[in-house]
Amino acid sequence: MFIYEKKKFLFIIAMVFMLMLSGCGRSSTSEPITTTKFKSIMEENELEVTDKTDSAKDHSYQEIYIAVDEEKYSFEYYFMKNEKSATNVYKYAVDNLNKTYKENSSAKIAEEESNTQSVYDVTASDYYCKVIRKENTVLYVTAYSEYKENAEKLVKELGY
Repeated sequence: MFIYEKKKFLFIIAMVFMLMLSGCGRSSTSEPITTTKFKSIMEENELEVTDKTDSAKDHSYQEIYIAVDEEKYSFEYYFMKNEKSATNVYKYAVDNLNKTYKENSSAKIAEEESNTQSVYDVTASDYYCKVIRKENTVLYVTAYSEYKENAEKLVKELGY
């Protein structure tokens, strides 16, 4: 019986290792996607995508794309010149969300921080919002609460 359990354990370890090597699924530690890839994924999911780069208030924004399904959610993708600029955009978005939801006792707020990524997540009765900074990019998601799961699936599809 012990040999069977040991083989089963080794098999599971081997499968996990193979999945890691094959890159099955997207890792949140992977590199940020390009704006072209963002646009492609969003259009495949039937969102209307608009290039808003010309509306940038300064030159730290290399590209800005907005993907919208007005009935469900919007995704703003900021491709910045450097990580510092992305961190500034991330902090600005988080500050605005804090002003809106910090005093709301029904809102659940979560924040994670690592070397290359920051994530701020708000779930309230009316909206779901998520801001992710990965290297020199920022993804800002706003969804009606009933479409939270769909929005999260798209975030994962984008590799965030």
